[in-house]
Amino acid sequence: MKMIQIYGKVTYGPFPITYSSSTNCESACFKLDYCILSWQTPEGSCYHYSYLDQSDTISLVKTDKTEGSIVGFKTNITGTSCPISYTSMNFKMTIPTGDTYSWNKTGNSWSFDGCRDGWKRFDRIDGITVCMSAFKIPSLRRSHAPTWCSTQKNATIVGMASIEESQWVHGQLSSTYSYYAYWVDGTLTCKLDTCDYSTLNYTDGFTTGTAALNLTTNFLVRASGNSDQVMYLTVAVLREFAPKTMYPGSGGSAADGVVCGYQLKN
Repeated sequence: MKMIQIYGKVTYGPFPITYSSSTNCESACFKLDYCILSWQTPEGSCYHYSYLDQSDTISLVKTDKTEGSIVGFKTNITGTSCPISYTSMNFKMTIPTGDTYSWNKTGNSWSFDGCRDGWKRFDRIDGITVCMSAFKIPSLRRSHAPTWCSTQKNATIVGMASIEESQWVHGQLSSTYSYYAYWVDGTLTCKLDTCDYSTLNYTDGFTTGTAALNLTTNFLVRASGNSDQVMYLTVAVLREFAPKTMYPGSGGSAADGVVCGYQLKN
C-alpha cells in the first residue's frame, strides 16, 4: 500500500483522532494499521481517521493548493511506483481481515460509506445502520459462530431486524439440499410447535424486535419436545416451506455458515 496525498479537506468525519505532530501526519497514518485517511489542516493540525471507528461515512473534497489543506489516502497500488495522476485512481484499502474498503468518487469529492466491499448495508427503521455479510463455514457449531465472527472478521454474529434482512441473507445461501442454514444472532425458548417471544434475546447490541419472526410469512417452527428448549435462530433454505427464511435450530447441531455484522456510527 501507499499514501496518496492531494490538496483537499474533510467535510464530514465524526471521529477524528488528533495526532500530535503535523510534520509527519501522512507517514504516521501509513504506519498505523487502523488509519485509512490523514488530514493536515492549514492551521497545522493533524487528524487521522480509523476504520475501526465504523463511522457511517467520511466525506472530503479537493481544494486549491493555496488553502494549504492536505489529505492522504492509504490505498492499494500495484507495483512499486506511484501513478502519474490520481484522478483516475480507485482508492481502496485492504485491512488485516482481508476485506477492503473503497472510496466513492463524485466529481472533485470522495465519500466512504462505512461498509466493507461486498458487505450489505441496511438502514433500519429504528435509525440504526448495520453492515452484514454471510460466510460459508461447513459444520459450524453455534458455540463457535460468535468467536468466528470476532476473530476472523472483527465483527459480531448479527441478528435479523426485518424480513428484508433475512431474505437478503437467504439469497446468499446456495444449496441443493432441502434444509441448509446459517447461524444468526438470537435465542428464544420453544416448546412443541410454539415459541415464547418474551424470551427472545439478542447479544449483538443493536438488534431488537420480532419483525423477522412472522409465523405467517417468514418464520417456521416445527414440533419439538414437550418441555421448554432454548433454540438458536438461523436463516435457512426451507424448500418445502418457501418463502419462509428463518428457523430455530438446536444449539447442539451444526449449521453451514454464519452471518457477521457491525453497526455504523455517526
